[in-house]
Amino acid sequence: MHKTRYNALHLTVRIRPKGPLLIKAGGISANPALPDMQFVRTFHPDRGETVYIPGSSLKGVVRGFVEKALRTFDARDSWRWACPTFPDEAESCARRLQNETDTASVYRQSCGACRIFGHTRLRGRLSFTDFFPVEEVRTEIRYGVAISRLTHAVAHGPFEMEVAVSGTFEGHLVLENFEIWQLGLVATALAAMNQGLVKVGFGKNRGFGEVEVEVREAWVDEVVVNYHPERLRGLRAFVDNATAQAYGLFPPADLDLQNGPEFTREEPLGVYTRRVYGTQGWNELARLAIQAL
Repeated sequence: MHKTRYNALHLTVRIRPKGPLLIKAGGISANPALPDMQFVRTFHPDRGETVYIPGSSLKGVVRGFVEKALRTFDARDSWRWACPTFPDEAESCARRLQNETDTASVYRQSCGACRIFGHTRLRGRLSFTDFFPVEEVRTEIRYGVAISRLTHAVAHGPFEMEVAVSGTFEGHLVLENFEIWQLGLVATALAAMNQGLVKVGFGKNRGFGEVEVEVREAWVDEVVVNYHPERLRGLRAFVDNATAQAYGLFPPADLDLQNGPEFTREEPLGVYTRRVYGTQGWNELARLAIQAL
């Protein structure tokens, strides 16, 4: 299915810490002036060395929430289930399908989480960029200790933690060749981050990692064949019944937007047409996709 590109969703997302946020850098710095646990840094062409949120950190927590949501459904005859987390378990999609050569069969037999995020035999449909500051990010030093479970006294510490307490990070999410239910699950995960159900980074049980998520802009690209501005077509709407059955694509095939969100502009892109939604338009689009789950 990755040989073609029928539709795509591109989100411009801003993340702001609601409290202390720490994405730990790996290893130990040789500079003794730096804290024991440092916020991860990288070099940016415009900002020089800066703190940032790696896309892999966000993808991990979003996938974890989606897996929990799917295990709540736990219907093995559809996409509404998630395979075991660890790849060495016999029931994981990667293990079960390691000798499967038919791409349609690999997709059809994969769980809902792997259909979105992929595994070693299936490329994922959702990608995350790194999130860089768009305004000054304020960091401060917090102190912590490790308590012994046996003596209830200090076992290690005190140690220093560099946390971000204010500022805005911006990055992008791209979902290609998506089904409507996949759009709904991604929208649910972003909403859960805003509700504090999904936390990011280190120290979640210490009260760290709660963030505010704002979708600033959403682009929806669709092929121009049979294009209609009042419908949002999922992958099933672009293929014939035989292909849909081979890949195990599930309804609904599209969303009715006749009384839904209004796009801010429409752009022709050759074989594609792009509709651009603002924050309010995305919120309404997400609500419809979640209702379709």
